[in-house]
Amino acid sequence: MATIAFKADTGLKETLDALARKKGINTSAYIKFVLTKELDEELSRVTANGFTVAEELQILASEAHDKRYGPFKTAAAMMRALKK
Repeated sequence: MATIAFKADTGLKETLDALARKKGINTSAYIKFVLTKELDEELSRVTANGFTVAEELQILASEAHDKRYGPFKTAAAMMRALKK
């Protein structure tokens, strides 16, 4: 598991502590709960492309590992490269 640290003003820290106590959990668990809920909502949001944000992230990650060819001077040169 990874550790994430951030700075927060005193008011935010006190509010997080109070909400965590109200739920009967520690502040770290409460922050993890809130972030997980927000991430789930963001990743399930549908974009203008008709994909969810999670799907778009998967596509972008897979494209980063794709082989790239070109630029080509002619269409025939492109077809020769694709046949290899």
